[in-house]
Amino acid sequence: MPVNSSVNPNPGNSHNLRLIRARAQMRDGVYLNVHVYLPRNASGPIPAVVELTPYTVETAHGDGQFFPQRGLAYVVADVRGRGDSDGKFASGISGADDGIDGFDLIEWIVTQDWSDGRVVLYGGSYTGANQWLMLGQRHPGVVAASPAAAFAPGIDIPRGGIPNLYTMKWRSVVWGKALYAQSGADNGIWAQEIREALNDGRPIWTAGETFGLPLDEDLRRNIEKPDLENWSDSYSSDEQLAGLEIPVLTVTGTHDDCLPGTIYHWERYENLASPTALAKSHLLIGPWDHAGTDSGNNSVGELKFSDDARLSLRELRTDWFRHILFGEPKPDLLDNPFVFYVAGAEQWKSTSSLSAATKDTLVLNAHALPGKNDVFHSGWLDTELFDGPEYQLTLDPKDMRAIEAELTPRPGSTPDNPLFAEAYNSLLMTQGGNDPTSQIFSVNVDGNGLVYHTAPFATQINVVGKPKLSLVVIPDQPDADLSIVLHEIRPDGASIFLSSDLVRLSRVNTTAAGTLLVGEVNIIEIDDFRFCSRTLQQGSRIRLTVRSPWSALIFPTSSGLVNDPEVNLRILHGKDQPTQLTLPIGH
Repeated sequence: MPVNSSVNPNPGNSHNLRLIRARAQMRDGVYLNVHVYLPRNASGPIPAVVELTPYTVETAHGDGQFFPQRGLAYVVADVRGRGDSDGKFASGISGADDGIDGFDLIEWIVTQDWSDGRVVLYGGSYTGANQWLMLGQRHPGVVAASPAAAFAPGIDIPRGGIPNLYTMKWRSVVWGKALYAQSGADNGIWAQEIREALNDGRPIWTAGETFGLPLDEDLRRNIEKPDLENWSDSYSSDEQLAGLEIPVLTVTGTHDDCLPGTIYHWERYENLASPTALAKSHLLIGPWDHAGTDSGNNSVGELKFSDDARLSLRELRTDWFRHILFGEPKPDLLDNPFVFYVAGAEQWKSTSSLSAATKDTLVLNAHALPGKNDVFHSGWLDTELFDGPEYQLTLDPKDMRAIEAELTPRPGSTPDNPLFAEAYNSLLMTQGGNDPTSQIFSVNVDGNGLVYHTAPFATQINVVGKPKLSLVVIPDQPDADLSIVLHEIRPDGASIFLSSDLVRLSRVNTTAAGTLLVGEVNIIEIDDFRFCSRTLQQGSRIRLTVRSPWSALIFPTSSGLVNDPEVNLRILHGKDQPTQLTLPIGH
């Protein structure tokens, strides 16, 4: 057996740790299962870090070992209906009951003899989103919050007002009382079930039946009411957040699926919270994917960043908690309200606000070549403006090329969270930047999508902010859905994800609200792209891909079938009404 040579061996992560299993009663009589982690040598009452999770308290044991080493209690509870908590799980990814239950859990905490009455909120993804619900309940014991990758229903999933099955897939992970983080999240199984349903002429959601998931009211909302305005019950109201005095450190990544949602929560907070709370608050955007907003790892799939991108985010957030709680020095990285990583240049920068990170714009006009359009016969983007031929983009619900591609594994792109199974190609996940070096969904448009390239850039260019796209289209149907993705194409042919958007065109049509004008010119202003932050290499190009988003998890109508008519969009390239890409340029 190994023999430790040191006369002062490390006593281990659980040294000086006490675990207390308890049950906390909610106002309606339901009991939540709670694990309390305490330092054994605490000299008196201490503050508590609190998390309310649907993923079972056992998955949080590492955090339970960590926080007491920093002089803080850690309290984690199963949400109602999950793990060993009583009651019925609300089942929605929105955490509908968690605001009130969070208040009651905190009320239970502050009555414990080890508590000094102060609480800070912690977690990510689902447990990032439900912190905003708990903040809206305004418990006086809450003195700070740090939501990471905070999901926002209607912003992240469903995105762009397009029906989406991701919530059904997520529900298979939290099915029943246990956690099925591998079998439930297996994209390979899901893609096969979905393709079989479509081939059999069944609605796409029937694929969930083999996982024990019938189409209930919550899942139906993702399909029949995907617009943001139908998700107000998933958010604290403006009145609940108005004048909030609690500082927030929120974390996301440029490759995080929940980047748009995290920014949405932050911008609401900026508009509603008190100036004193804002003065102590920060938005931190690294180069990470969803799991990386917890691990701080410096890679996403096959894309590697410098060592500067690797942060111990749990340490950083704890240092910030201790700054708020005990007046200790604030982490040096948090020198401004908005802190962000510029990939390519591989350096951290900071500004007074998200908008202040963009200093200028570069407008690129789209031009076309006659004939077929694809990666190998693309249009181009440049600053010149002149009339050119139009393109036609056909969106066919019966086109299975995206689903066929989604049956293929992506070696080397397994997420850094060990709870998730091997990664497969996924248009939805690629849209979120999870597989940033893959070009498959650009290459396989094969004449049934639009691809444009810039000429190689003569110098480096800093792209920081949210891009915009103005499309001038003539449709033959009253609506259409688009997937739009921007990549940097390096001089050696390598591809790196920059930004994207999913959009139902009637939602943003500036010509006629509520529908597209069939057979007439429609001007579509798309300005809800993902925030991006990258210095493009000299000699690199930008690739713009516009295609159908319809794939295993994204589908065109609430029928869940593929019997809808195809949509033909004529894309115009003219001087008077140009199709244009606007890039945000950083300092």
